[in-house]
Amino acid sequence: MSLKNKIKNTKFFNNAFGFESGIDIANETQVLYRKNIVIKNIIFLSNLVFTLIFTVLSFGEKSNLLLAGLLFIVTFVLNIYLKRSINKNPENYTSQEIASYFSCFYMLALAIVLYIKLKFGEIKYLQECGYILLYYSLAVCSFYQNKKLLKTVFVWTLIAVTFLHFAVTYTIIWSDIAKDISKIFTEFFVSEEFRDILLRTLLLCIYMLVLYSIVTMSGYMQEERKKELMKRREVQEDFTNVVTKIFEVTLDNSSRSEEDKQDIYIVSKMSRRLAELLSLSEEEIDMIDIQSKIHIEQSVNFSPDANMNEDEKYALLKEQTNLGSIIISRLQLERKCEAMIRSTFEGSDTEEFIRRMNSIQNEITAQIILICELYVTMRSIKSYKKAYSHKVTMQYLSEHFNVYFDRNVFERFDRFKDEFEKIYDGNEGVENDL
Repeated sequence: MSLKNKIKNTKFFNNAFGFESGIDIANETQVLYRKNIVIKNIIFLSNLVFTLIFTVLSFGEKSNLLLAGLLFIVTFVLNIYLKRSINKNPENYTSQEIASYFSCFYMLALAIVLYIKLKFGEIKYLQECGYILLYYSLAVCSFYQNKKLLKTVFVWTLIAVTFLHFAVTYTIIWSDIAKDISKIFTEFFVSEEFRDILLRTLLLCIYMLVLYSIVTMSGYMQEERKKELMKRREVQEDFTNVVTKIFEVTLDNSSRSEEDKQDIYIVSKMSRRLAELLSLSEEEIDMIDIQSKIHIEQSVNFSPDANMNEDEKYALLKEQTNLGSIIISRLQLERKCEAMIRSTFEGSDTEEFIRRMNSIQNEITAQIILICELYVTMRSIKSYKKAYSHKVTMQYLSEHFNVYFDRNVFERFDRFKDEFEKIYDGNEGVENDL
């Protein structure tokens, strides 16, 4: 089987019998609706199997074949009714709860009918198989993980099975014993039939106890998960509000002039070229190109789409937080560049200052953007300095700023300084076309 077919089959199975990632476990109606869909599909498959069993057992007998056909029609109609009941009002919890009760009792009734059919059939070794179907129907009901529903089903199952024991399995109620109360005490209670009925009932009760325990534990875990999810949502909402305000203040570009933006695009071109000269990989070059101008091209937006589920909202929060972190890192390089220039002009570039600056984003990719940022800033007019020529800028770089950079980065920039001058001069007064 090809990978494409495997993925397709897996998707089909998850849609029909699994819990999709889009289900909000904190929404009880949504969870119950999904459970109804899954159990409806299980019942549909069960109907096909039950009908097949009836058909095989009835093969060659017109009356039994007619009964099998009638059963198929009834189950088909009931399945359509169940489907409509589930899909009629998916957002109404009462409607979904009614559908869940209908599913359970429908499954139980079908198992009882098949049990009776097998018990009165001519194939002896299949007579007890009907009992397994009763256990199967109870297991299906337990998928709802609803203690109240399971209790109700268990009471009616116990009543139905007790009646089957006396009316079908051993036909006690049709015998002479049922007509004479004295025989019930003198013959029936000491008979093998009574011991067998007692044992069957005991096994059924133990089985139900196990199912109830499983449902109780699963329900408890589900409730705990819901509580944790609600707490996470509260923290997530508070975190989103706080981070949104921080990013709105920190990443505000409203005061940035068009000249400043133009300088950033020049830094981007120079950073990309320097990365190429340093023989970095294409992936690293593209990343440097993106990071060098990300603070003016992208913005953080925590507003989720109305149709997003909780997982998608969480993914959006994570994605936008990572984006904000990258933008802040780029702004930190911008401020680091400004601090280096100011300290040089003010004469406060002490060894301690240099050491502190070198501890901030000192990886090669950051240094590439920083040295280009430094060159463009020195060439541009700022509130704290005038614009310097290419020659004077390179003198400052050699005499004052080389201590901030890796030797290979600085030497490569210095060696191709004429090319970087052309990049800068070629962009002056030109509208950005990126």
